[in-house]
Amino acid sequence: MTEIIQDLTLLLLVSLPINLLFHKIQWPSIMGYLVAGVLIGPHALGLISDPESVEHLAEIGVILLMFLIGLEFSLSHILKNVGRIFTAGILQLGSTIGFVALFSSVLGYSMRTGMVLGILVGLSSTAIILKMVTDRAEIDTDHGRVVIGVLLFQDICVLPFMLMVPLLGGETPLSIGDLTWALLKSGLAVGGVFFASRLLVPKILHGVARFGNKEHLTLFVILLILGTAWVGHFLGLTMAMGAFIAGMILSESDYQHQISLDILPVKDYFSSIFFISVGMLLNIGVFWQHAGMYLGAAAALILLKGFLGTVAVLLSRYSAGVAMMTGLYLAQAGEFSLILASLSAQTGGLTSDQYQDFLIVALLSMLATPPLIQWANPLLKRLVKKSQRIQTAPSDSEMDKLTKHVIIAGYGMIGQHLSRVLQEIRIGFLVVERDGEKIKKAMQHQAPVLYGDASHRDTLQRAGIEKARVLVVSKPDPNYMEQVVRLARMLNPDIYIMARTRSDVHVELLTAAGANLVIPEEFETSIEIFTRVLREFRIPNNIIEQQVELVRMEGYSMFRGLSLNAESLNKFSTYLTASLTDSVPLGEGDWATGKTIGDLDLRKQTGARLIAVVRLGEVHANPDSSFNLKVEDLLVLFGRHAMLDKAVARVRKGAPVEEPQQDEK
Repeated sequence: MTEIIQDLTLLLLVSLPINLLFHKIQWPSIMGYLVAGVLIGPHALGLISDPESVEHLAEIGVILLMFLIGLEFSLSHILKNVGRIFTAGILQLGSTIGFVALFSSVLGYSMRTGMVLGILVGLSSTAIILKMVTDRAEIDTDHGRVVIGVLLFQDICVLPFMLMVPLLGGETPLSIGDLTWALLKSGLAVGGVFFASRLLVPKILHGVARFGNKEHLTLFVILLILGTAWVGHFLGLTMAMGAFIAGMILSESDYQHQISLDILPVKDYFSSIFFISVGMLLNIGVFWQHAGMYLGAAAALILLKGFLGTVAVLLSRYSAGVAMMTGLYLAQAGEFSLILASLSAQTGGLTSDQYQDFLIVALLSMLATPPLIQWANPLLKRLVKKSQRIQTAPSDSEMDKLTKHVIIAGYGMIGQHLSRVLQEIRIGFLVVERDGEKIKKAMQHQAPVLYGDASHRDTLQRAGIEKARVLVVSKPDPNYMEQVVRLARMLNPDIYIMARTRSDVHVELLTAAGANLVIPEEFETSIEIFTRVLREFRIPNNIIEQQVELVRMEGYSMFRGLSLNAESLNKFSTYLTASLTDSVPLGEGDWATGKTIGDLDLRKQTGARLIAVVRLGEVHANPDSSFNLKVEDLLVLFGRHAMLDKAVARVRKGAPVEEPQQDEK
């Protein structure tokens, strides 16, 4: 136990300063963990006394990472696009295995060895890529969904591959029946775990949340993660696959957000251990002896997988941009490649030298992935064909008529609501979207939509950016939004640009790019919450609106590095103690309906005054006590805040007041 604590302390001691340095120079955090692993591993400084215990903790990190990815993944989207996604997976994996096997035979290796190498090269790193997709907020993007789907397919194939590799290493003939059964068993295991959990878990979760507290909910979620991981392993799947299924099951529950908050801190620590453990495997001494050969082989692996992955996604009827991004994300060996390579070396599929060579090349490809994704993203987006075919665009004559219109980049929930409102009030607008499903939805809503990428000059020019009055950008990827905003500002210096971001972290980035207004979801949600709280306490609308405006001014100024006078927010108590007016509409179920003003006796019972009744648009000022109240009358009340609260309770429920209010002078 002492050794484990010592090793974990050393892990943090070395990895923390390296990670801080990488954060300072804006390199991916995964890169820092991998480099730290190389330094403290047995082939460099040798600081870790028990690498095996670290590997066990690392596996927990992968399990938690896969669970959280499943929690944020759209199950409905996977089911809707399972054919296209799995087609891409089959093409990517099959083409890689076939090409590597044939190329290996040309180099003089046996077909069995070539098949083993093809399987090892075909798999990609689930842990590294999912970490990158999550950190870059790309889960909801087109390429993010395809990447995760292909990785999911690869994980399903791990079971038959684990059965194939020992057979390929021996002299016994391969049985197609055994391989088919292994693949079928893998699929049945996934389906069985999923549907069994789908039936039971939501009911149990609801019961725990209803009768227990937050601690019980967290314990149940941990039980679910470990339980599904264990059951998945028992059925022949990877434990990470079982955890991913558990996350997908809970992704559509009401407790998804709270579960994510509870698990996230633990996941970050354990998953960092995994990436450190991967770096520890690299043998620096062997690498330096043939550095050129290993670097060349790693570059060839990345280029081959990137190309074949791109072609596979293109053949699955995705756009060139999605295909190229997916190919980039899948262009490395995976952690299961390392496991299968070890198994193959034990069963004779690879010699010890071949195993060591593959291990170094695979680790180099994994080490290169984080910076490659970060640095190649902008380049790839420029390489994608700039002039895209406009499949659903309005006619040229309709486009020419657009002037002072609104361009909506992205047809998500915000884009849909905005376009519906603009349609109703007859303000010209055009949606720019690159997701096929969202384009179909826009066409169903009869919204004018242009197929294309708003981060490309030609697409924005086709949308009439020079003549547009407003641009609204609402996408989950902050880097993509920055490109759109910067390009739009360059093409039209006078356009008003609004951008939506999930967190206030990106407000300064988008403002610097040229956005006039950046709306963080977290901030606006907080405003909506306090607005509803104030309405519950009968604060008049004009006061609420005033406070909302003050908070927005203070908040958005703070995001931009400015500051308002904080005393402006301290005026609220003045409003609460001052005399106010409020209006109360009468409904059929209200106690005061059908009664006279004398029956109400508001002045005596609450201290508030009834100064007018509005009926059918006519104002009855200072009505007498015999005035009979009817449904849809609007009562105009005057008094202090506490008086108005009691008056409303009196009107609604006839609530008696123990101590009548006295007139205030």
